[in-house]
Amino acid sequence: MRHALLIVPALLLLIGLGTAYANDATGFWEYRGPANSGMWLKAQQVEHRVRFQLELARGAPSYNSGWIEGAFEVHNASGVFQSTQHGVCEITFEFARSSVRIKESENTQECGFGYNVRADGTLILKSRKTPTFSDGDPRLGSK
Repeated sequence: MRHALLIVPALLLLIGLGTAYANDATGFWEYRGPANSGMWLKAQQVEHRVRFQLELARGAPSYNSGWIEGAFEVHNASGVFQSTQHGVCEITFEFARSSVRIKESENTQECGFGYNVRADGTLILKSRKTPTFSDGDPRLGSK
């Protein structure tokens, strides 16, 4: 009985540790697809706010690309970024322990990306380090 009393708090601690990362969006995330397509996400979470930069590449044969940055509120490991800079843009982020699912709303295609470039897919965690953000779109040679 005494051992059972020690096991319950230990299990609760492990459960808490297992979900801690799902509730922290800070890190570098990546998806590499066929023909040089991919998505790269830098994110930093401070309390319930996530700052991000997202770069996308469609790959061969057109090699169109896109880039966007912004911030959104995150609750229960998910959040929605909205912008009207290029029209109506809405991207949902759903963070898990070692991945993030990104989905651009079906009703919006005005995020300023290149032709046929969409923010849609699952990226894998590469690093939990706080990322260094570029000063503007890195595709334009800014740092």
